[in-house]
Parts: sequence; structure tokens; C-alpha cells
Amino acid sequence: MKTLKTYLIVLLGALVLISCSTDKTMIAKGVNLNKYEYASLVQAKNGFGTTTDIEIEPGIYDAIESTRLQMVGDRRIDDLTSDQKGKLVLVKYSATSTEKESVLSVSFEDYMTGKTVVSCRSSNRTAWTRQRDVDRAIGKLAGRILKVWGR
Repeated sequence: MKTLKTYLIVLLGALVLISCSTDKTMIAKGVNLNKYEYASLVQAKNGFGTTTDIEIEPGIYDAIESTRLQMVGDRRIDDLTSDQKGKLVLVKYSATSTEKESVLSVSFEDYMTGKTVVSCRSSNRTAWTRQRDVDRAIGKLAGRILKVWGR
């Protein structure tokens, strides 16, 4: 009986942790992701400069840099050839973080058309600290980005 109670408590705890995060990746229909070779991290969607933006931008940059995409600084886009610009995605992100939840979203937009080709979202809700939620959400988002773009 004691073993059953322990099992149920562990199961309930696992369910709570699983239900405390939502992650999603959307890939636009008919898009050939293999054509993209370059990525440029541009200004955040929700305006740059908030504490949350400053905390997550290095994590997002590192996540993209770990993929097969070659990072291009936004000031260097004009140096790319027309062919290279056709293989470029602009990376925009938004972040919200409260004491109850951290939500991170990253979109990859085709440079030439402005069409969003990939969108990734990760969130984390726990009773732990806000910084821990942000760190966990960044880690999960990095895994999603790597899964989509590969090495």
C-alpha cells in the first residue's frame, strides 16, 4: 500500500511538471528548409531592451549558431550577394516572463519574401524562480531550433 501511494505521488508530480510547459513548432507548408544557409538575428518582436530580451538573446544566438545555418550580423546583410540573400532567414523573437510563466517565441522569416517559414514556441511554468523558468525555456527552445535546422 505504501508503495502504491509513493507511485501515485511520483506520477502526480510528473504530470504536473509535464502540464507546466507548452512547446510548439510550426513549419510553413511547401517550404524547402534545405535552401536556407544563412540566418540573421534582428530586433526582437516586442521591442528590444527589456530585461528578458537581454537575458535570452545570447541563448537564442547560441542555439542558432549550433545549427547548420551560418550567422550573419544584421549590419552585414547588404554585403551578401543576391543569391545569398535568397538563402537567408531573418530571426525574430519575443519573450515574456512573469513570476508564474516564461514564454519564448522565435520566428524565421524568408528575407526575400518576408514569409514566416518556421515558428518555434517554448514556455515554462513552475513554482521555481523566474530565472530558472527562463533558462529552461531557452534550453527547450534551443532543442526545437536544432531539430528543425539540424547541424
